[in-house]
Amino acid sequence: MAKLYKFPDKHKKYSKEFLKKIDPNAIGDFIKEKNPHISIRAADALALAIIYSTHLQLVFEEEGSIIPIDVMKEFEENSHEQFLWNHDPKKTLH
Repeated sequence: MAKLYKFPDKHKKYSKEFLKKIDPNAIGDFIKEKNPHISIRAADALALAIIYSTHLQLVFEEEGSIIPIDVMKEFEENSHEQFLWNHDPKKTLH
């Protein structure tokens, strides 16, 4: 069963409340139930992606800004090494 969340206008910083109230494991289980061909690990990762994407949208709405598409595009085009901590592209994991 899916829960619907109504985002009240009176709460200026609802994004923090959203993160406190959401249960990633329940969402992962729901995704796995609806998509039995994927692993629970993939379902949990997808749940986190959905949660943080929603959080991102809430934060930018609260701040009255737009999401910087150029940053997102760079990250999606495998330029994300610059965002990783302690990442040295010359070293590889074995």
